[in-house]
Amino acid sequence: MSSVINQKMQISIKPVYTIGIAADLLGVSVHLLRVYEKEGLILPHRTATGRRLFSDLEIEKVNCIRRLINKEGMNYEGIKRLFALMPCWKIRQCSEEKRSQCKALKNYEKPCWATTEKCSHPLPSCRDCIVYRTTVDCADLKALIYGHSLDK
Repeated sequence: MSSVINQKMQISIKPVYTIGIAADLLGVSVHLLRVYEKEGLILPHRTATGRRLFSDLEIEKVNCIRRLINKEGMNYEGIKRLFALMPCWKIRQCSEEKRSQCKALKNYEKPCWATTEKCSHPLPSCRDCIVYRTTVDCADLKALIYGHSLDK
């Protein structure tokens, strides 16, 4: 699993694309990107004035979401639940004590970054979290959930 994490850490999280540019790059509407944000599937950076900026990470994450919808027939609820299955405690190497106290871990309906109950790891933003950053590539989701490589 660490190779998956290290590989995903290489994708830039620097927010550089406006929502219009991101929509053009992805071939989707601005409205759709707002819906993905509202559903808790992506977390674009917000400037002090509230303007959304997207990074390469969000671009890749939207590509994955589009594949899950168009090729796998999933809906938003299914994708949220799939992301909620990510073993955040394993990715973050949490102790048993932290796991037992984590309110976000107990939510099976939404990914940790989309819940009101935040995890026990204080970060400026969930965008900075390794869990959010590793749920990017659809091909890696199964490996992340089950904790093994699919190359074998």
